[in-house]
Amino acid sequence: MKTLSARGWRVLAGVAFFLFAFFFPMVVKLFVATAAVAPVLNVAILAATAAIAALGLNIIVGYCGLLNLGFAGFMLIGAYTAGILMKEYGWSFWMAAPVAAAHGALWGIILGIPTLRLVGDYFAIVTFGFSELVIMVAKNWVNVTRGPAGYPDVPRPVLDFSWVASVFGAAPEKFRLVFTGVDRVPYWYLAAFLLGVCMLISDRLSRSRVGRAWLAIREDEVAAEACGIDARWYKTMAFATSAAIGALAGAFQASYLTLVDYRNYEFMTSVYVLCYVVLGGMGTVLGPVIGATILVSLVELLRTSPLKYLADLMVWWPPVQKWLASVPWVPDMRLIIYGIILILMIRFRPEGIVSSRVRARELHTHFEPGEEDGLSLYVLHSR
Repeated sequence: MKTLSARGWRVLAGVAFFLFAFFFPMVVKLFVATAAVAPVLNVAILAATAAIAALGLNIIVGYCGLLNLGFAGFMLIGAYTAGILMKEYGWSFWMAAPVAAAHGALWGIILGIPTLRLVGDYFAIVTFGFSELVIMVAKNWVNVTRGPAGYPDVPRPVLDFSWVASVFGAAPEKFRLVFTGVDRVPYWYLAAFLLGVCMLISDRLSRSRVGRAWLAIREDEVAAEACGIDARWYKTMAFATSAAIGALAGAFQASYLTLVDYRNYEFMTSVYVLCYVVLGGMGTVLGPVIGATILVSLVELLRTSPLKYLADLMVWWPPVQKWLASVPWVPDMRLIIYGIILILMIRFRPEGIVSSRVRARELHTHFEPGEEDGLSLYVLHSR
């Protein structure tokens, strides 16, 4: 039996993702109670948004090996850029989102050029400082961002094809779709489309000459430069691409929530996005998506005591059911379970749920002092 090539597997994965995204709302409406359809789709949209952000951070953390603790700052830049352009200047989402991504990339370059000479803890501290600076600007530039009041009433996306109504002799309203907060299905399709585009970009970059340069820099920057790779240029490119995808996630989030609030993009947001990447698998395309889906869904599910779900299954044993339902539960306790899962993952599977062979080998193979792992780059190029 002939096995699929790497290209064939990628095409199959793309088709599977398309089918899943297309049929997901239908499956939810078929198997979930009507009252729960909107909450389930809301969690799915939030998970897709988090996955887009995780793919952006994965470029700088997973491919280049640089620790960015200020990624939420780029999401905030994208959210405010899109919100202001749509509300104050009447731009559509389809125009504002690419400009927001370009604005985020610009600030990625501005931050990257003077700071990418730094490594390790020093680089992480600078990125954290940049994020805090962006938050302070958003908090105090009241004339533009409205400060602590937030930036409300961001317009929703509109798909307007009314110009073809005359061709079919129909009313223009039938060819105009305005996204609403009541029907979440259009938002799901938009989020899935943006996620698919970001996954495609990430996959293509990882297998391109640029992606190989990033991986070489991650393995050994000095050796990469000795081989003729301009580390500063490629790291700046990575920072710009990462910031652009993060800003795109922020732009979509602003339009979905119709509100931009800097408090949603503070330091812990950067930590959460980093957790998605680490849990799913750094340096992979599918890993950050899986990590974001699991952790975002888990946080939403654990707003209610997990014992309540168990109690629903114990109908046949009323005393136990009553005891399980009476156990106190505070919503913030979900963060304890969240942390335990991360600790266990880092301890027993540090390469993440989806891992590359190279990273798994690095993390699980012990080398004696003085030994060199000379197979890493060979394995990367031979896959």
